[in-house]
Amino acid sequence: MAESSVQPSENPFESATSQPSPRSLPSDQPLARPPQPESTHSSLEISAVQPSSSRQPQLTYAGGSAAGSSSDEISSSDDRKVVKKKYEGKKKSFGERYDLAEYQIEQLSEHDDINIVKSWHRKLILIHPFFIAWVFMTYAAYYGYRIWCNYQFRLKFGGLADASWTFIAVEGVCMFPYMTWMTVLLLSIGDRKRPQLRLRGEHTPTVDVLFTSCGEPVNMILNTIRAACNIDFPTDRYRIIVCDDAADTALEEALQPLILQYPWLHYQARVKLPGVPHHFKAGNLQSGIDFAVNLPGGPAEYLATLDADMIPNPEWLRALLPHLLRDPQLALISPPQTFWNVPADDPLCQSICEFIHYLEVRKDYIGAAWCTGSGVVFKRFVIDNMGGWPTPSMAEDQLLSSMMNGEGYSTAYLHEFMQVGMVPESIISHLKQRTRWAVGTLETAAVLNWGFPGKYTKKMTFPQRWCIFTFALNTLMTIPVFIAFFIIPTLLYWGRDLMVYTSLSQFRWQLRLCAIWVWSLRINELILTIPSGYIQGQRSAMAWQFMIPYLAITILRCYILPKWLGGKEIAFLASGSIRDRLKERYAEKRAGLGLRLKLIGIHCRIWFFVIFVAFTFGAAGLDWYRAWKVGHDTGDINQALRHLLVNSMLPPMWWLFLGIAYLVPITYVFFPPTVPELEQMMNFDPKTGAGQPKHQEIRQVWGVLPLVREIIWGLTLVYCTVLFVGTFIY
Repeated sequence: MAESSVQPSENPFESATSQPSPRSLPSDQPLARPPQPESTHSSLEISAVQPSSSRQPQLTYAGGSAAGSSSDEISSSDDRKVVKKKYEGKKKSFGERYDLAEYQIEQLSEHDDINIVKSWHRKLILIHPFFIAWVFMTYAAYYGYRIWCNYQFRLKFGGLADASWTFIAVEGVCMFPYMTWMTVLLLSIGDRKRPQLRLRGEHTPTVDVLFTSCGEPVNMILNTIRAACNIDFPTDRYRIIVCDDAADTALEEALQPLILQYPWLHYQARVKLPGVPHHFKAGNLQSGIDFAVNLPGGPAEYLATLDADMIPNPEWLRALLPHLLRDPQLALISPPQTFWNVPADDPLCQSICEFIHYLEVRKDYIGAAWCTGSGVVFKRFVIDNMGGWPTPSMAEDQLLSSMMNGEGYSTAYLHEFMQVGMVPESIISHLKQRTRWAVGTLETAAVLNWGFPGKYTKKMTFPQRWCIFTFALNTLMTIPVFIAFFIIPTLLYWGRDLMVYTSLSQFRWQLRLCAIWVWSLRINELILTIPSGYIQGQRSAMAWQFMIPYLAITILRCYILPKWLGGKEIAFLASGSIRDRLKERYAEKRAGLGLRLKLIGIHCRIWFFVIFVAFTFGAAGLDWYRAWKVGHDTGDINQALRHLLVNSMLPPMWWLFLGIAYLVPITYVFFPPTVPELEQMMNFDPKTGAGQPKHQEIRQVWGVLPLVREIIWGLTLVYCTVLFVGTFIY
């Protein structure tokens, strides 16, 4: 996770000596860096090595396969062949480079995610674009026919049918972000086959690992460093550079024994002059890149990043480097970020399963994968040629990978578990993290001209441009969507029909097309969420809805409103003391309900959600009362049913799903999730002292609200089926 995602006061690794450090505002100018010697890059101009088509582990060189060589010893272990090469020749120093032909790359599988994605999931993913296209067609038919009926109503009866027109516009605004996400997936049609590779032996490229910290708990940092110092990689071919942006003397002192134990470990803390832009994490990373130049042996061929909480898998570098070695056009490759402290009932959807298991996998297929911040490995000469790590955005990782795309390079995503970290353990920290991501996305889009042709996008492909535009536009769309969410229940209070028609035939066909579209939406949601985790898919939909107010207000205050109307400068905000008092996720330590109501209620504005839920369900209740009154006054139940069908019971009952989603922050205050203590989640190596999480991902369970939502979805589909059939009978 990004540096700000793990806070000192809420971590089981907590050290009493660590304190958060303030950081300065970003600048629009890139951080200057000294020129690098060209000799450090020459060995990276390589030709691609084609993967073997066999599904058996295969050792390859620049000249081809070596599996059948007489000098190889083949042994069997766990039903897997492993090739062991007898090496000859002198080992090279850190400043010397191996030829490409000396690297030995083993292909373990045709798919990197062979242990994550089931075979039938792959087939589901392949047919998904057809269902996306079907959703587009069904919604276009329904939406277009609604507009035509409104127009016919105006011609026949006069007037504007203003409530109906307003509802059509509001529904279009709500559906727009969803449809643009689907276009990204449509652009990635095809079978992604990134192989699972391993770099074997002692002949490896050199790597400088930039380990970033900024006031996190010292004990947590030390644990991650111990794990990083004990990965399966030649110790004379990689270095770990601790980039301490807090200049924490306690951390520096605690690292001294480890520096003596692990000579490839280095510590540095840049000097931050008052009044000079420091560029947050991007500036910290660049300071590490510059620091490596003066180390013995000079800079490494490759750079890698690790966040303070992200514990690397022992095979981390051996798994990612082969992809960069094989492909001269590949500049960067990222592994997913998974988290050991996500609650089993994850109400805030912090595990971001749809992103790491679906969206980013599809973006990898079109060469537009993001730098995900930690665990990333990339070619140093590329970033040197770019003038250093780009600094004008708080989403420094996203900007880096996009600018690499603009230079004509592809960026990749390795769908293997190669690191495990921590999510923010407080709803306050979580909201600050997500709103920072939103602001960073818009900052990145501004630098990249929103994906349109410009200085940093000259060599981008259309899918790469579209990803930039879509993510930024949908971030900006949170403002009109937020307004639309308010308008939906307001229209029910207004009491005018949301669907109009001039004949029963028009009425029936609108209901039929609506039912088909809702069924299509649900089927598409199933296909989208099953490969990435169905339960989390339902939570993701709810999280997107209840996060809209936070994101919209942040964008408004940072980019639109003047200071006298609540506008603010873009900056990080500290809230460690509040989190320290809450400790809401530890059963024996969490603050009482009164304190949670006070602190979370104020800082997360829970009062707004209480008002919105009451407002929404009140609107539906009023509409049902009106329907009862119509039936009572006319003595005709059909008139009462007609009133409901064109108002609160018009599928998919937006007000109902919004009301359920907006209950999430409210219930969080009263029933926060519980996370097990550190000792229950970690296995500690007695030799190294490093703790490795027992689980790469926490198995999710149904919570009350997601289960309620699921039941309502099922009833909605039954309801739509009855409506569809009923229009042919009545």
